[in-house]
Amino acid sequence: MEIKFSEIENELQKIASPGIHPGLARLSKLLALLGNPERQFKAVHVVGTNGKGSTSAAVENILRCSGCKTALYTSPHLACFGERLLINGEMLPAADWLRVIERIKTVLKNSGTAEEDMPTYFELTTASAFMLTAQKNVDIAVIEAGLGGRLDATNTLENVVLTLVTPIGIDHTDYLGDTLEKIAAEKFAVIRRNVPAIFAGGDETLEKQFLEKCAQEGTNGSLLSKTEYSLTETSLDGTILSFRGKSYKTALAGAYQADNTALALSAAEELRKSFGGITEETVRTALSTIKWQGRMEIVRKNPLLLLDGAHNPHAIKRLAENIKLIFKGQKICSVTAMMRDKDVKNALGLLKELNLELYCTEVPQMERSMKAEEMAETAENLGFDVRGNFDSPYDAVKEASKQGCPVLCFGSLYMLAWLKENYPEEFLK
Repeated sequence: MEIKFSEIENELQKIASPGIHPGLARLSKLLALLGNPERQFKAVHVVGTNGKGSTSAAVENILRCSGCKTALYTSPHLACFGERLLINGEMLPAADWLRVIERIKTVLKNSGTAEEDMPTYFELTTASAFMLTAQKNVDIAVIEAGLGGRLDATNTLENVVLTLVTPIGIDHTDYLGDTLEKIAAEKFAVIRRNVPAIFAGGDETLEKQFLEKCAQEGTNGSLLSKTEYSLTETSLDGTILSFRGKSYKTALAGAYQADNTALALSAAEELRKSFGGITEETVRTALSTIKWQGRMEIVRKNPLLLLDGAHNPHAIKRLAENIKLIFKGQKICSVTAMMRDKDVKNALGLLKELNLELYCTEVPQMERSMKAEEMAETAENLGFDVRGNFDSPYDAVKEASKQGCPVLCFGSLYMLAWLKENYPEEFLK
C-alpha cells in the first residue's frame, strides 16, 4: 500500500508538542535514545537569515558533482514534505520516513516521556532526518538551520566540518532578539571549537562580533569580503559573477545569488582540503545545473509567472533590487501573502518605488497568515496600487495573469507551497 507524505506530516503532528519551544534538551534526549544518529555523519552547518537554502543547495550540488554521496536537509518544504531531505539529490520514499517515525514513537513511549515535554514538530522532523541520513551512509550532509542557531534543533549536530553563516537581518524577533547584534549572537553560537567558519559579512559590527566569537572558540573564522567578488550580470537565465578573478555562472536568477554563490565557492575551497574530488570543473558543472524552488523561480513563461519567498525586510530589499535589474521599470502584477508576525508594513514599504500592482491574498486555513483584507488595507495606506484582496492565492494569480504583464508571487513560503500543492498544472500552461 502506497504511503503518502501527507500521512507523514499527520503522524508527526499527532505526536508533536504544539508551537515553537526553543531548546535542545528534548531533542538531545531523544537522539540519545535513538543511538545518536547526529554523530554518524559529517556535516556542513548553514545558519543565517536569508540565502540559507540557495547556499545549502549550491554547496550540496558541488559536493555531489564532485563524487560525494550527499544529504541535504532544508526547511520548510514547498510542494512536498519529502523535499526536506534529499539523498544524492533525490527524495526518499515516504515509507522510509514512516519507518523511522514508528521507531521514534516506540522509543518515546518506552522512555515514559511526559506528554507535556514531547519534542516539537521540527525537532521530530530533524530527528527523523538525522536517522535517515545516518542509515544512508552519506559522505557528507549539508544541514540548514531552521530558526536561529544556538537553540535550533540542528545545533545538536556532533560532526560538523564547516560552519557557513549567510547574511543576517531582522527576523523572528520574538525568539532571537530585537537587534541585529542579538540575532547575530544566536546565529554565531553554532560556531564550534576547531571547526572552520565562514561568514558572508556585510556589516562591520557583525563582522567584528563574528571574529571575536571565532577567537573565543579558537577556530579559523573567515570573512567573505565584498572585494573578493562582484555581480557581473543577472537575468532570468541565471547570474554571472566574478569571484577572485574568475567568472562563474549559476543557474539561479537574482543579484543576491552572487552573494550566495560566492559563499558556496568559499565553502568549496575549504571543503576541497578534505574532499579532493572538488575541482574547478565539478564546481562549474554544479553551479550551472543547480535548481532551487521559491527564489526567482520561473514556473510559467507566458505570461511570465515567478515565485519568490522573500518575506522579511532584508529579503524584500534584495527582491526589489532584482526587479529593478531584471525588469527595468516594467509593470509587474504582484501577488502577496505574509504572516501576521512578520514586519509587513516595513517589508512592503521597500517596494514602493517599483511599478507594482498588488493583488493581496492569504494562506488558506492558516491562522498565522495575515488576512487578505488587512494586507490590502496596509498596502493601500502605503500608497500601493491595490487591485483587490482574495481569499484564495489561486484566484489572485488568475486575476493578475489577465493583465498580460509578468506576475510575481512573493511573501510567505507557505503561500508558494499552497499554490504548488493545489494548482501545479496551472503553472505549466
